[in-house]
Amino acid sequence: MRLPNRCPSFQISAGSAPEEGRRLKVCDTVNLDGCRAADERLTGEHSPTDEEIIRHLEQLSEADEDYWTFRRRAARRQAHGLTQYPAMMVPAMQAELIRAVADADGGVARVFDPFTGSGTTLVECMRLGLNFAGQDVNPLAVLLCRTKAGPFHTTKLANAVEQVVRRAGTDRGKNVESDFPGLEKWFCPAVIAELSRIRRAIRKVDHTWCRRVLWTGLAETVRLTSNSRTSTFKLHIRDADELRSREVHPLATFAAIASTMTDRLKQEATALRASGYLSRNGSYRGDISIRLGDSTEVIPPARFRYDLLVTSPPYGDNTSTVPYGQYSYLPLQWIDLHDIDKKADVRYLSSTCEIDTRSLGGSKRNALQDVQKLLPRSSSLQQALRRLNGFPSDRAKRVAAFCRDLDASLTAALSALRPSAYMIWTIGNRRVGGHPVPTDAILQELLAARGVHLVTRIERTIPNKRMATRNAIAKTMRHEAILVFRKA
Repeated sequence: MRLPNRCPSFQISAGSAPEEGRRLKVCDTVNLDGCRAADERLTGEHSPTDEEIIRHLEQLSEADEDYWTFRRRAARRQAHGLTQYPAMMVPAMQAELIRAVADADGGVARVFDPFTGSGTTLVECMRLGLNFAGQDVNPLAVLLCRTKAGPFHTTKLANAVEQVVRRAGTDRGKNVESDFPGLEKWFCPAVIAELSRIRRAIRKVDHTWCRRVLWTGLAETVRLTSNSRTSTFKLHIRDADELRSREVHPLATFAAIASTMTDRLKQEATALRASGYLSRNGSYRGDISIRLGDSTEVIPPARFRYDLLVTSPPYGDNTSTVPYGQYSYLPLQWIDLHDIDKKADVRYLSSTCEIDTRSLGGSKRNALQDVQKLLPRSSSLQQALRRLNGFPSDRAKRVAAFCRDLDASLTAALSALRPSAYMIWTIGNRRVGGHPVPTDAILQELLAARGVHLVTRIERTIPNKRMATRNAIAKTMRHEAILVFRKA
């Protein structure tokens, strides 16, 4: 059988040999030697469970060679559609991948996502009745996940929305509820006044989950009513002419967003209750843990380890990776950080790039020295750095910093997984200095050095990418790989 080959830069084949089981040979035309080396190290005898996963995924694509694009199946309904967030995963794709592994491996009960983002994997795990643990370095991501995790006290939420809109509408207070450098650059005076009223009203709500939902609605309101463009995840001021003629009404915007969010959370709760996954008081019956923290930090051992890792690291086209921190900077200025997490404080907002600096590849300090220890484990990384010889040194530092931090994240993640646990990674290859960086091959090689076995690989086209197809430097990525691994 053959998995679909839709990406012109890759060739995928599956064959079998009596002594080795089925092999998926991965050939990257940009880095052929590196991928061959990765293939040799990662290929071994597949277990019966591996074979079942492979057959399941192959059968899905046999009937429709475009299956993994999810071109007409990428809708974000119910809890998935609460708000915008950069580079969100396709819910239906995550659900299909989790089911494929969970159906084959009957021991899957606890799922881990070290880059949980807006919580796509979280929501799909709840819909399948699984336990979930996630972490993220961005406080806004943690807020979104805790909002989606419940408890779903939707009647209280509807009342809270009504009270907040009413209080904010009658508030005549003059105090400005946010103070940071650039406040008057990013918000006009009338918007500052209305956002301050909304914030004061939310703080009077006495139910923590309801406040988190309302803060999520305020975050989206800030995004839509600030002076920053909404066409990019980075902070970019709108043109002066546009700002002079633009009219925005934060309270009306917030009221509409909060109403829609309430409806979607009610729908989510109804579906979860029908599946038997909600208790009578609206709490999810499984275990949910959301942690604000760095993915490179090894989590102290718990009484159990996780059975499945499902994640997508920040691999975007920008200077470091996707600018989640810039995207979150303005919304977080208006949110009570203590309602997100006790560890969230103003240090996360010390600059527009602070959160991004804390993210994968965000700090380039000593990157070229630190990455040297990885080179014997990854010929693809060696070649990627070699191609950048002669370029300004920051190009190589970008690649080195990301790979150094990715490797540290692998150490932390593997320590949290039980033996023989499966991993599903979705990742793309960015360009630096005009050259593609084979992040997928580097990931394979770094895991192979730890004895992790590649089960299968799927190429997918990104059909509705919410970023320019070209930036100021080069074409941006249009394809990504889904890699399924098994821990030794």
